[in-house]
Amino acid sequence: MSAYSRAGHHGEVLRLFRSLPFAPTSSLFTTLISSLSASGRPLAARAAFASLLKSGAPPTASAFTALLKSSHDALDFVDSVFRAMDAAGCSPDAPVYNWIISMLCDFRLLQEALGFLDHMLENGPRPTARSFTAVLRVYCEQERFHEAERLVDTMIQNGCPPDVVSYSVLIEGLCRVGEFSKVEMILGESELNGWKPTAVTYNIYMSGLCRMGFLDEAFQQVDVMRSRGLSVTTETVHILFDCLCRNAMFSEAVCLLEHSKELGWNVDAFCYNTLMSRLCDIDDFARVLKLLVDLLKKGIGPDKFSFTIAIRSLCRAGKLWLAKCMIDNKGIKYDVVAFNTLIHGFCMAGDLDRVQQTRTDMINRDIIPNNFTNAMLIDSLCKDLKFVEAKRFVLDSLVNGLVPDHIIRLNNWLVKANKITLVLKLLYEIRCKGFVLDTCIINPLVRVFCWEGYCRHDKFYQISPILDIITTYVKR
Repeated sequence: MSAYSRAGHHGEVLRLFRSLPFAPTSSLFTTLISSLSASGRPLAARAAFASLLKSGAPPTASAFTALLKSSHDALDFVDSVFRAMDAAGCSPDAPVYNWIISMLCDFRLLQEALGFLDHMLENGPRPTARSFTAVLRVYCEQERFHEAERLVDTMIQNGCPPDVVSYSVLIEGLCRVGEFSKVEMILGESELNGWKPTAVTYNIYMSGLCRMGFLDEAFQQVDVMRSRGLSVTTETVHILFDCLCRNAMFSEAVCLLEHSKELGWNVDAFCYNTLMSRLCDIDDFARVLKLLVDLLKKGIGPDKFSFTIAIRSLCRAGKLWLAKCMIDNKGIKYDVVAFNTLIHGFCMAGDLDRVQQTRTDMINRDIIPNNFTNAMLIDSLCKDLKFVEAKRFVLDSLVNGLVPDHIIRLNNWLVKANKITLVLKLLYEIRCKGFVLDTCIINPLVRVFCWEGYCRHDKFYQISPILDIITTYVKR
């Protein structure tokens, strides 16, 4: 059960619990409660805890901790759990306090969290590094580094020295404000203070350096990592590679890709996608397609994002037919973003037939058009002056619910094209279908009328029937 719970297979945990050939122990109840809490079923977790109490098995502090985790938004629930623990003769242990402190910090109730921490220091149970780390994180997020440093001193004075997680939290906060000299000092004194930075710690540091534009210093940390016996992780490569691309150092990025094997760096599709996306932004379409070919040749395996970027590149280059051929390859599992990219290309080119055909193709491949897909079809129909078809499409789409943005979009086109009668029919038919014309639709309509000059006295008569509908609806 514990293995399934850790793996996130919560249904299997429940199945195994129900099929136990013997009376469940407190430990098994705790695993079940933890699993139900993790799967977002707080009521079921509380019911399982009630079953534990009825079973006669003694509830443990771990069971109460699991119960607490089932309620992330009810602070008063903590009091009832503490009373239940007292009634059961079960003293709260450090994990119980740690979870409460963490929850209070999530709600930014820092003083209350400090109150629990002080209680642990004065009365027990003995706090752990995790007890302090949640508070440390809040101090860093609020840039209260003086208090953060004092908290670290308190940890050391109370025989609970900060661990690698605590120092990583502090380093992340310092990086956010560019205090890299302090970060260097913390890392330099790590062995003296009895902790060892991990690759995650250095990734945090390198990410901070990259955000502030210190690219050379970020790359120097790779050598420091290796000197400490740490390997470069995939996350490390992603951070540095993204930094190169954001600084438009494309030649260096390509060089890194070509020599990644010699460097022992695990370059994956993310790195190629990052570079391809940046090259697409600067209209270097030839190199985008070359990188896609390299991905295929090296056997890294382009993902759906790789092909979507290539399609976007072809569309921007005006090679819509090639983009269409690529998306017609049914061996590649495209998503709605890829199809929207191609539809947008056809929409910008004014090719209504291809817009409609591509939308039909995506439906035939079990990809559901989203609001952006439908908005582009509305635009294409209106650009082609097919306002009646656009109105019919919007009305037909009401079977899936009212999408105000689509109605606002069509109204804007109709008003600008002086199709006031169609606006009137659209509003009337929407009301006939039982939908509400609320202010999110009415206000933009009035606004576009004003922009187009219909509020002048010589044109006001044209929109009076629409205003009558609005007035009638408001009165009701």
